[in-house]
Amino acid sequence: MFWAAFGHGIRTQLVPMEGDPLAPKGGVTARVYQTVLDRYLLPILGFGSIFMQDNAPIHTAHIIRDWFLTRGIDVMEWPPYSPDLNPIENLWALLKAEMYILHPELVGAPNTAETLDLLIRCAIDTWERLGEDLLNRLIDTMVHRVEAVIKAEGWYTKY
Repeated sequence: MFWAAFGHGIRTQLVPMEGDPLAPKGGVTARVYQTVLDRYLLPILGFGSIFMQDNAPIHTAHIIRDWFLTRGIDVMEWPPYSPDLNPIENLWALLKAEMYILHPELVGAPNTAETLDLLIRCAIDTWERLGEDLLNRLIDTMVHRVEAVIKAEGWYTKY
């Protein structure tokens, strides 16, 4: 699992999210997510910023809600079944497509620890190559995305 954030003219690094060794199943937890927010998001956001994330359980955990609240960062309320309207979801698809163009050696690679290491390196390389103009265009479409949802009364849109 990867995490990243971007806004108009700003972005974080692409962060591979490690599982939580203290978690019963070893998956990514709110504790891991909070560490990522402290290290990568806090330096690019200031008091009064607005942040968008989906409704994944680690995003809605009490420690995460409290983290945003104590730092004066508003979290945009987002419909639970509308991840396609979130610009980062579009960016993940674009990142994946670009990764296979830049790193065709990933296509059909075996499921090994070496392949995982290669995947992480290629994803980070591809993230760093994405142009700021692409990120800005995705942010600029937010107005149109929200207007389309309102016009469709919450139903399907082209986004």
